Amino acid sequence: MQQEYGCLNITGTILSKQKIIEIVKNGYVRDWDDPCLFTLIMLRRCGFPPGAILAFVNQLGVTKAKTNVQVVKLEQTVRQYLETSVPHLMLVLKLLKVIIDDLPDEYIKMVEVPYSKDPSFGSCEVPFTKMVYIEKLDFCEVDSPDYFCLVPSKTVGLMKAPYPITATLYEKDPKTSEITCVHAKYEKPVEGSPAKKVKIYIHWVGESPKHNSPKCAEVRVFNQLFKLEDPSSHPDGFLADINPESEQIFANSFIETGFDEICRSAPWPKEKNKDSGEGEGEAKGKEAEHHTAVEPYSI
Repeated sequence: MQQEYGCLNITGTILSKQKIIEIVKNGYVRDWDDPCLFTLIMLRRCGFPPGAILAFVNQLGVTKAKTNVQVVKLEQTVRQYLETSVPHLMLVLKLLKVIIDDLPDEYIKMVEVPYSKDPSFGSCEVPFTKMVYIEKLDFCEVDSPDYFCLVPSKTVGLMKAPYPITATLYEKDPKTSEITCVHAKYEKPVEGSPAKKVKIYIHWVGESPKHNSPKCAEVRVFNQLFKLEDPSSHPDGFLADINPESEQIFANSFIETGFDEICRSAPWPKEKNKDSGEGEGEAKGKEAEHHTAVEPYSI
């Protein structure tokens, strides 16, 4: 007996093979595995775990009607899956140098940073020094009620660093008026006094040539391929709706030194039965006992 099901569409992209062929032939993307597309080969290349895709489909259910799903729902499902299945690292895309003036030039404190909320992933040690780098978006010249990151005279925490910092002043490029450096004070409490409380913690990467930190990397951020949620609705055709900023390249980003260990132990996520040392039958039995679907394949 033949069963027919409705078509699933994801907003901001095209899933039709004929239209994808046209996009590829016209050079809007590199190939069928371009990260801006939503083909199976792209999902494999970008590391979408099969378990995350299954979780996404299970949330939607099966229907005979045509369905349009927001792309953010897919991204959120994948993010939630990766939260507990892969290690995490601190990465700074747009660099802003922070100098902690009251720390000695040679100051180095090795800070233990866990790879995940799951303790089984382990941790790595990264150098916390007088000079660190943060995201440019994590600093603002003027404070506002809805801004919680670093501004002059405001204190924020640095992820896993012993104590928070308070911005004191900043420097600008005289030609571009762009902020190039922030000076800060290290809020180490006097002995016997409690540490200063903060509302937010920001990520950072410390500078320490001795520890080969930071590591420079080129990072590519892929945004929605089309500007409209339904590209086919554009009056001049879907090709006229291509987003020129669908790919952003950050040529000089900084990443923490734990990246080396993550590369050595790749690929991620790990097979659950391999990590636990269980045989395939034993692993399946335990999965069935907990009513959890076993992932029989990888993409």
